[in-house]
Amino acid sequence: MLRAFLLTVLLVVLNLMTVAQNQKLSIFGIKGGLNRSVISGKQLDGTETGFIGVEIYGSISLDTELSSRWRFENELLISWTDEYYFLEIPLRFKHETFERVFFTAGPKIDMVLNNDDETYDFNNFGVSLELGAQYMLTKRIISEFRYSHGLITQINDIVLDIYDGRRNTLRFGLGYRL
Repeated sequence: MLRAFLLTVLLVVLNLMTVAQNQKLSIFGIKGGLNRSVISGKQLDGTETGFIGVEIYGSISLDTELSSRWRFENELLISWTDEYYFLEIPLRFKHETFERVFFTAGPKIDMVLNNDDETYDFNNFGVSLELGAQYMLTKRIISEFRYSHGLITQINDIVLDIYDGRRNTLRFGLGYRL
């Protein structure tokens, strides 16, 4: 079921990119900012527990115009949390609700890049739902705020006694449209 969903999303993204490139409706960009990760889980006795960290992120993006008010944005994003690197692939629809103000929503694929520590038991693959807002400061510079909520249990931490952990992130950043 999940594979069929991901394959469908990939095919839609590739189709949108092909159409947009033929009509010159896509804009590449780079982004970076602060990343606040919250790992929410439980201890073995069922008590809720977690971890909070503040780090940085960076990405390259492709923003594709679908209509006068709708856009589709996908990214390759690298984030860092407690010495672990994540590759994230957000796939978001953007709606220009007010002039220069966009609200965004869509799924995000989360992959752990360096899962080689025996004290952590990471599921290398996760899925999140991401919501956010962007404001166009100028024609080329954007500010953004994003929140993602982990939908799949991805982290077990034996040292910190966190089991069935889900990774949620809060991001503030700036982007430059090339």
